[in-house]
Amino acid sequence: MHGRATGKALDQMHWQMHWQMHWMEAWAPESAQALAQEGFARARELYHRSAAVSQGGARLWADVAETAWGSAKLLNDRVVQNAALNAAAAFDAAEACARADSLHAIVALQGDFVRRQLVRTSEQTKEFVDLSARASQHLFETIEDAAVRLMRMDF
Repeated sequence: MHGRATGKALDQMHWQMHWQMHWMEAWAPESAQALAQEGFARARELYHRSAAVSQGGARLWADVAETAWGSAKLLNDRVVQNAALNAAAAFDAAEACARADSLHAIVALQGDFVRRQLVRTSEQTKEFVDLSARASQHLFETIEDAAVRLMRMDF
């Protein structure tokens, strides 16, 4: 919304300058008219440069937002995938316990499930921390690149 308001304000400024230039042509002496035309030309150039900077900056920050969203989506997908794997393992263990023929077999199956689940959870946690660190690093690099490009106006 801010970009639209800025665009409308810049369009309004452009039309005001256009109207003033025509008014100056009709009522001002030639030297004043030339001075006014030069001023309007400079103002128009400033307007075009400002608009380009605004649009370029908006594109850069859109890239940053897209990177952040992609990282969040990747991490969320991994959490959902891990939850599904863990739920499937729990149901498999429960089914095995239901088929067991003795209390001793049930206790052994549950112990085995807990050991495997602890290993799996540890691996999932390490993987998630690694993915999170890489995603954060990528986001910081994208932000740094956007800031450098914005300062150089290289977009």
